[in-house]
Amino acid sequence: MAAGVAVAALLVVDFRLTGSASRQALVVALTAAFVSTAVWAASNLTTLLMRPSVRRVRGHLAEEPDLWGSDREFFAPVRRLMILGVLQTLVNLLVLLTVYPLALWAGVRICDAAGLSARLTGLRPVFVSGLLVAAVATTVGTFFALFRRRTSHAAARSLAAVLLNAAGLALASLVLNGVRLDSAPGWRQALALCAVASLFMLPRITLSLPVPGLASIVLVAYHCLVLWLICAAFAYVDPRLHAAGFWPLAGAAAIMWAAEWPARLATVRAQGAAAQPAPVLPDPFPPDHGFPSGPLY
Repeated sequence: MAAGVAVAALLVVDFRLTGSASRQALVVALTAAFVSTAVWAASNLTTLLMRPSVRRVRGHLAEEPDLWGSDREFFAPVRRLMILGVLQTLVNLLVLLTVYPLALWAGVRICDAAGLSARLTGLRPVFVSGLLVAAVATTVGTFFALFRRRTSHAAARSLAAVLLNAAGLALASLVLNGVRLDSAPGWRQALALCAVASLFMLPRITLSLPVPGLASIVLVAYHCLVLWLICAAFAYVDPRLHAAGFWPLAGAAAIMWAAEWPARLATVRAQGAAAQPAPVLPDPFPPDHGFPSGPLY
């Protein structure tokens, strides 16, 4: 979380830390601790409120179904479990869009009141800073997951997707006229590209459709929408990301989607390897009957 606060303080225009390096590090640590506590409290409160409903639905699923009942009664536990899953997703989105910015703003205000030089003003800069904190904290958490044996492979695939998206955006800024970053030192531009890639990875969806190629078109359109929202948010970031027009934006989204393809392929292969194979059913007519068998047996 501290890395996310530091990146937001470096990139967001209206989020500034002044003073000596030790005082700035203290502000980052205190603000990160406040944000972490707020997010932890919100997540635990949500889990505590939803636990009785989830336990009740799982109990209904474990019961023997009434074969003579209606279809509505038969599928009611599954329907309730799906509703709870959608509700959990909406709550997580609400935490991302409200708890992170509000906790960050409150932490900065507390540090400022304590005599530490910190400033975060404006509703939209607060919102953008909260999203940056969440995205960078997620990416840094994925990096630390590399050092755990159980999660190292999945973390490597996720980090590869972030780096490939950043490389794809850098390539798009080189080959497309309407996509560019403002002039800045190289390390700031690299940091901004990684921040965009981290934000790009927050609202992830997977899609499979029966028509070949249709899922790719839908995903590129979705990525185009996400990239447009990120460009709008980067109006409060230095260096700013520009995408002039629909076609440069769509081209950048397509390049990023294509650059991420190796990471997606590795994820699909890992999921296929982890899936349990279908059980082999015994042959009811084994070929030991003593009669000649054709090649189509």
